[in-house]
Amino acid sequence: MRSSAVLLILLTLLMNMGMAQSKTQEHLDYIEEYKDIAIREMQRAGIPASIKLAQAILESEAGKSDLARRANNHFGIKCNPEWEGKKFYKKDDDYDDRGKLIESCFRVYKDPESSFIAHSEFLHDPKKLERYGRLFRLDITDYKRWAKD
Repeated sequence: MRSSAVLLILLTLLMNMGMAQSKTQEHLDYIEEYKDIAIREMQRAGIPASIKLAQAILESEAGKSDLARRANNHFGIKCNPEWEGKKFYKKDDDYDDRGKLIESCFRVYKDPESSFIAHSEFLHDPKKLERYGRLFRLDITDYKRWAKD
Protein backbone atom coordinates (compact mmCIF):
# COMPACT_ATOMS: atom_id res chain seq x y z
CA MET A 1 0.00 0.00 0.00
CA ARG A 2 1.45 3.39 -0.97
CA SER A 3 2.13 5.88 1.79
CA SER A 4 -0.29 8.41 0.26
CA ALA A 5 -3.07 5.80 0.45
CA VAL A 6 -2.17 5.07 4.07
CA LEU A 7 -2.35 8.78 4.86
CA LEU A 8 -5.75 9.13 3.20
CA ILE A 9 -7.15 6.13 5.05
CA LEU A 10 -5.77 7.34 8.37
CA LEU A 11 -7.14 10.84 7.93
CA THR A 12 -10.54 9.36 7.14
CA LEU A 13 -10.37 7.26 10.30
CA LEU A 14 -9.36 10.21 12.42
CA MET A 15 -12.14 12.40 11.06
CA ASN A 16 -14.66 9.61 11.60
CA MET A 17 -13.50 9.26 15.20
CA GLY A 18 -14.30 12.92 15.81
CA MET A 19 -10.78 14.22 16.29
CA ALA A 20 -10.65 17.97 16.87
CA GLN A 21 -9.60 20.02 13.86
CA SER A 22 -6.92 21.79 15.91
CA LYS A 23 -5.05 18.51 16.28
CA THR A 24 -4.91 17.82 12.54
CA GLN A 25 -1.39 19.19 11.95
CA GLU A 26 -0.09 17.43 15.05
CA HIS A 27 -1.54 14.17 13.74
CA LEU A 28 -0.18 14.74 10.24
CA ASP A 29 3.29 15.35 11.69
CA TYR A 30 3.04 12.13 13.70
CA ILE A 31 1.91 10.18 10.64
CA GLU A 32 4.76 11.59 8.57
CA GLU A 33 7.28 10.62 11.24
CA TYR A 34 6.07 7.04 11.79
CA LYS A 35 4.35 5.99 8.55
CA ASP A 36 7.35 4.05 7.23
CA ILE A 37 7.58 1.98 10.41
CA ALA A 38 3.82 1.32 10.29
CA ILE A 39 4.01 0.25 6.65
CA ARG A 40 6.93 -2.11 7.36
CA GLU A 41 4.95 -3.60 10.25
CA MET A 42 1.89 -3.96 8.01
CA GLN A 43 3.97 -5.93 5.51
CA ARG A 44 5.66 -8.00 8.20
CA ALA A 45 2.81 -8.63 10.64
CA GLY A 46 -0.39 -8.07 8.65
CA ILE A 47 -1.78 -5.16 10.67
CA PRO A 48 -3.03 -2.26 8.53
CA ALA A 49 -0.69 0.71 8.84
CA SER A 50 -3.64 3.08 9.16
CA ILE A 51 -4.99 1.13 12.13
CA LYS A 52 -1.59 0.99 13.82
CA LEU A 53 -1.04 4.72 13.32
CA ALA A 54 -4.54 5.63 14.49
CA GLN A 55 -4.11 3.58 17.67
CA ALA A 56 -0.65 5.03 18.28
CA ILE A 57 -1.98 8.57 17.87
CA LEU A 58 -4.76 7.90 20.38
CA GLU A 59 -2.62 6.02 22.91
CA SER A 60 0.40 8.35 22.76
CA GLU A 61 -1.39 11.67 22.20
CA ALA A 62 0.46 11.83 18.85
CA GLY A 63 3.76 11.13 20.60
CA LYS A 64 3.27 13.85 23.25
CA SER A 65 2.38 11.67 26.25
CA ASP A 66 4.87 11.03 29.06
CA LEU A 67 4.81 7.36 28.18
CA ALA A 68 5.77 8.02 24.55
CA ARG A 69 8.36 10.69 25.36
CA ARG A 70 10.01 9.04 28.36
CA ALA A 71 9.53 5.33 27.62
CA ASN A 72 9.17 5.20 23.81
CA ASN A 73 5.92 3.33 24.48
CA HIS A 74 3.40 4.51 21.88
CA PHE A 75 0.72 1.89 22.59
CA GLY A 76 0.44 1.84 26.37
CA ILE A 77 1.74 -1.72 26.63
CA LYS A 78 2.07 -2.69 30.28
CA CYS A 79 4.64 -4.96 31.85
CA ASN A 80 3.77 -8.58 32.39
CA PRO A 81 5.58 -11.09 34.63
CA GLU A 82 7.79 -12.16 31.69
CA TRP A 83 8.94 -8.60 30.91
CA GLU A 84 12.64 -8.29 31.72
CA GLY A 85 13.30 -4.87 30.18
CA LYS A 86 13.26 -1.42 31.71
CA LYS A 87 10.06 -0.25 33.38
CA PHE A 88 8.22 3.05 33.65
CA TYR A 89 5.66 3.60 36.41
CA LYS A 90 2.68 5.96 36.35
CA LYS A 91 -0.87 6.01 37.60
CA ASP A 92 -3.25 4.72 34.97
CA ASP A 93 -6.06 2.28 35.71
CA ASP A 94 -4.73 -0.17 38.28
CA TYR A 95 -6.11 -0.28 41.83
CA ASP A 96 -4.98 -2.02 44.98
CA ASP A 97 -7.24 -4.31 47.00
CA ARG A 98 -8.63 -1.30 48.92
CA GLY A 99 -9.68 0.46 45.70
CA LYS A 100 -6.84 3.00 45.75
CA LEU A 101 -5.34 4.01 42.40
CA ILE A 102 -1.76 2.76 42.19
CA GLU A 103 1.05 3.14 39.69
CA SER A 104 0.97 0.82 36.70
CA CYS A 105 4.09 -0.71 35.22
CA PHE A 106 4.68 0.06 31.54
CA ARG A 107 7.34 -1.30 29.24
CA VAL A 108 10.21 0.95 28.17
CA TYR A 109 11.49 0.55 24.61
CA LYS A 110 14.84 1.64 23.20
CA ASP A 111 13.09 3.58 20.42
CA PRO A 112 9.61 4.11 18.94
CA GLU A 113 10.17 1.46 16.27
CA SER A 114 10.64 -1.16 18.98
CA SER A 115 7.27 -0.08 20.40
CA PHE A 116 5.57 -0.49 17.01
CA ILE A 117 7.08 -3.97 16.62
CA ALA A 118 6.08 -4.93 20.17
CA HIS A 119 2.52 -3.82 19.43
CA SER A 120 2.40 -6.24 16.49
CA GLU A 121 3.77 -9.04 18.65
CA PHE A 122 1.24 -8.17 21.37
CA LEU A 123 -1.66 -8.59 18.93
CA HIS A 124 -0.17 -11.83 17.56
CA ASP A 125 0.39 -13.35 21.02
CA PRO A 126 -1.25 -16.81 21.08
CA LYS A 127 -2.66 -16.00 24.54
CA LYS A 128 -4.65 -13.20 22.91
CA LEU A 129 -5.87 -15.28 19.99
CA GLU A 130 -9.47 -15.28 21.24
CA ARG A 131 -9.51 -11.50 21.48
CA TYR A 132 -7.53 -10.50 18.36
CA GLY A 133 -7.27 -13.63 16.20
CA ARG A 134 -10.34 -12.81 14.11
CA LEU A 135 -8.69 -9.59 12.92
CA PHE A 136 -6.01 -11.53 11.08
CA ARG A 137 -8.68 -13.28 9.03
CA LEU A 138 -9.73 -9.89 7.64
CA ASP A 139 -8.26 -8.45 4.48
CA ILE A 140 -5.38 -6.11 5.26
CA THR A 141 -7.09 -3.39 3.20
CA ASP A 142 -10.36 -3.65 5.14
CA TYR A 143 -9.42 -0.96 7.66
CA LYS A 144 -13.08 -0.26 8.47
CA ARG A 145 -13.64 -3.80 9.79
CA TRP A 146 -10.29 -3.71 11.60
CA ALA A 147 -11.40 -0.52 13.33
CA LYS A 148 -14.87 -1.86 14.13
CA ASP A 149 -13.95 -5.40 15.21
